[in-house]
Amino acid sequence: MENQKIHTILYLAGLIVLLFFFCNKAIAQEKNLKTVRIKHRRENKKSLSDERLNSFTPGMKMMTIDSQLMAQYSLQSLSNLLSQQVPVFIKSYGINSLATLNFRGSSSAQSQVLWNGIPLNNASLGMADISVLSVNHFENINILYGGSSALTGSGNVGAALLLDNRFRTKDTSKKIITTIALEAGSFQQFKIVVKEEINLRKLYISLKACGQSAENNFRFKDQNNSAQKMANAQLTGYSGMLNLGYFPDSKTQLHLSAWYQHFDRELPAALFEKFSDKQQKDESIRLFFEAKKTLDITTKIYSKSAFISDEMQYEDSTIKLFTNNKTFQFYEEIGWKKEINKHELLLFVPINISWTKPLNDSQIRYQNKLAIAGAYRFSGIKKRLNIAVNGRLEQINKQTVFLPGLNAAFAILPVLSLMGNIQKSFRAPTLNEWYYQPGGNSMLKPEKGWSEDVGYELKIPLGRKLIFNHDFSAFNRNIRDWILWFGGSIWTPHNIAEVHSRGFESVNSFVWQKPKLKIHIGLNTSFVLATTEKSYIPGDGSIGKQIPYSPRYNFQSNFGLNIGKIYANYNHTYTGYRFVTTDESQYIEPYQTGNLYISYQKSFSEHQLKISLQCNNLWDNTYQVVYLRPMPGRNMSMGFNWSF
Repeated sequence: MENQKIHTILYLAGLIVLLFFFCNKAIAQEKNLKTVRIKHRRENKKSLSDERLNSFTPGMKMMTIDSQLMAQYSLQSLSNLLSQQVPVFIKSYGINSLATLNFRGSSSAQSQVLWNGIPLNNASLGMADISVLSVNHFENINILYGGSSALTGSGNVGAALLLDNRFRTKDTSKKIITTIALEAGSFQQFKIVVKEEINLRKLYISLKACGQSAENNFRFKDQNNSAQKMANAQLTGYSGMLNLGYFPDSKTQLHLSAWYQHFDRELPAALFEKFSDKQQKDESIRLFFEAKKTLDITTKIYSKSAFISDEMQYEDSTIKLFTNNKTFQFYEEIGWKKEINKHELLLFVPINISWTKPLNDSQIRYQNKLAIAGAYRFSGIKKRLNIAVNGRLEQINKQTVFLPGLNAAFAILPVLSLMGNIQKSFRAPTLNEWYYQPGGNSMLKPEKGWSEDVGYELKIPLGRKLIFNHDFSAFNRNIRDWILWFGGSIWTPHNIAEVHSRGFESVNSFVWQKPKLKIHIGLNTSFVLATTEKSYIPGDGSIGKQIPYSPRYNFQSNFGLNIGKIYANYNHTYTGYRFVTTDESQYIEPYQTGNLYISYQKSFSEHQLKISLQCNNLWDNTYQVVYLRPMPGRNMSMGFNWSF
């Protein structure tokens, strides 16, 4: 079985390389234009490598995680970074367990995670576990809010988390850069990260390796208010990522990534369980290849391919249950972009094939997505007005759907821009929702509807040292045939007739800066009202009620201070009530946490030393994110980072 798995991976990897070899031969005589990043605010272009999202989303809200935050959370998971710094609800089932995204009241399967433009969501589950994704694996992290199905594919209803790697170093003065990072913390947590960057004239190589372990034996209080120590919560994990950029001439770019992850997790008991001996093993293999060419000064073509294998083994020896969920994805996309004066046109053809063999099912189940998509952008009034029209005709197995979208941005003043976005949304049931045994529902209808959002961005310099940034957006989304899992001993997905989500978000910051002093104050807020409007069940008590695990209120505040080589930041988060049932009869109390980070950084010639201290849940609050799943109290970690 293991040999068959290896042969399959090698065969598909060889096929990808072969396809791109012929693609590269076919366009070998064509010309390319050097990439230019346009930073003028009024033009409203993003600095992304993805052709779809860089130019054709001027009216969509995008939040970028800056380099200082990336460095602060470099030894932590994405779930920690997003829950503390982004207006989003992270649904965490507790230590060592699943953590998923909830943007604007969407379900975890309605938000996509894209890695270098490739969908990363598990093909069976339809979601991505961000608790096992480390911040240090990526150079750029962005969040694209709202529906963007026309550009990123059906299934993207709430938002898209964009994870990108670097394929060319920003520092060309050094040929080789080595970084070693160590972390030790509470509950016997240990982590080591090694990164090697090699920069040659035509070749860039980045190799990252990470290993971690933890006992996670923190203390908590059970339902009788008795102190207990968490058991069956050990974690071991390791991962490696290779990124390679090859530039045979100034007109050609070739990118290659290979990423492997393995995690062994013990799953601790919930508060309603006396004990647990559950275990879960996760293994992922991800291969990515991209080629970019420019035919002339206005025309560019690209091609990207990816193969993803995800395997999850779950064991509960108490009830003698063992499952092995293995899924595969193959992704291919070819695109053509033309830019003439004020106009840009993009045509691309994405293909996404997913397959799995569910437990107790004699057949291999497929979900095939084939699409023809296009985007047009107009820039006028001295680049102050930008309008993008997007459309996608997608066939999912035997069903065909057309997904249009329109977004626009207008700079009223150099410091003030207005934005708007309207998109049609569509999400087909996942392989598990259709075929999982027992519990799958082959009669499920796809989710469909429309989403709209409007907002503005304000950036005001208050003198030479102080800058005020304010971003506000309001959104509205109506989804019919929303899919929700519920039941007794066997959970089954069902369609509830219609869910209406609406609300607003704001991102605010003051930055005061002198040569050796910088002060940052930030506040992110979110209000989400996501209610069931119609139901197929007569007399259903969920009408007009908030859907489960969508908090109405959520905010994060930050106070940062940079004095010379010392940086300190205090973060405070608040998450409101989460209803556990559809009729709001049961809920979890709001919670808030304080988090403190302090670092000291010093340079020695070409070497850099950084020592950091992190304290999460500083005030030692007792809280639950998911019902009866206790979270850790105060915990600390110390990090050491050496670059040479």
